[in-house]
Amino acid sequence: MTGDASHGAHAAHAAAVTGPAVAMLDLAAVPPGLHALDALVKEAEITVLSAGTVQNGKYLILFAGEVEAVQRAFDRAVAVAGRALSDSVLLPHAEARIVPSIQTGKVRWPAPGDTLGVVQNGTTPTLLAAVDAALKGAHVELVELRIAEGLGGQGVASLWGESYDVEAAIELAARALASGHGEAAWTTIIRNADPEVARALRSTTRFYKEWRG
Repeated sequence: MTGDASHGAHAAHAAAVTGPAVAMLDLAAVPPGLHALDALVKEAEITVLSAGTVQNGKYLILFAGEVEAVQRAFDRAVAVAGRALSDSVLLPHAEARIVPSIQTGKVRWPAPGDTLGVVQNGTTPTLLAAVDAALKGAHVELVELRIAEGLGGQGVASLWGESYDVEAAIELAARALASGHGEAAWTTIIRNADPEVARALRSTTRFYKEWRG
């Protein structure tokens, strides 16, 4: 998270993932966000990978660890958050590319292929569930995963590969969106993507390539 994400979100936890499970909580405001953060770290031995505010005043928490510990911490935080919880996800065995993509914010230029798939959702935990399903079920590259920053709290993921693989990935992602908090969800598939689209992806999907506040 960059830009409006809190200063502590990046600086506080660049820790390595400590287990296969990854969870994210999206809370409606900072006070309940901090309360949930306090509760989950006291409940079980997990690693907070990032925690802080995003542009629309919400508070995001991303943490990881062994499955049982993450489940306990997740359940406790959800109970404490109550109606302040906008969205949440727990991935017991998160796909390996998800966390590095969030932590670095870097664009991974794709492997062979000519088709782009894009998934966007109004809340980021459900987007993570969609991306996890897509990456596990189809041979595609995760080009970029943007969480909240520059998107008004939304999230977007770009996938690349051969047409049939991207089609399968987007279908899996759409199912995950439908079964989660699929709010303001959009997907698209661009077959035989024009070089201009590829050029735009190489330098990130942000309009301003450097954050302007």
